[in-house]
Amino acid sequence: MTRTLKTCLFLGFGVLMACSDIPDFADGAAANAPYPEIVSMSDILSQVPADQGDYGTGSLASRAAALRARANRLRLASVVDGQTRANMQAALARH
Repeated sequence: MTRTLKTCLFLGFGVLMACSDIPDFADGAAANAPYPEIVSMSDILSQVPADQGDYGTGSLASRAAALRARANRLRLASVVDGQTRANMQAALARH
């Protein structure tokens, strides 16, 4: 990028920012909002339920077992029929 182009982009961005309205926070809800309360970590942790469950790992484990069983069935099954396998073996023997 040339220096002239960078300068034009910078000035153009500055002009666009100068045309925007500045928000006035002093008159809005932020001026009347209370200061946030500092809470101890033990108070926060006391609100968390003790039993969080298994986080879905039980269903994940059963799904993984089903996928492993399916993979074993696919390993045992023949994908290619006997005639096609014989043709492939004959083609390999020729080369």
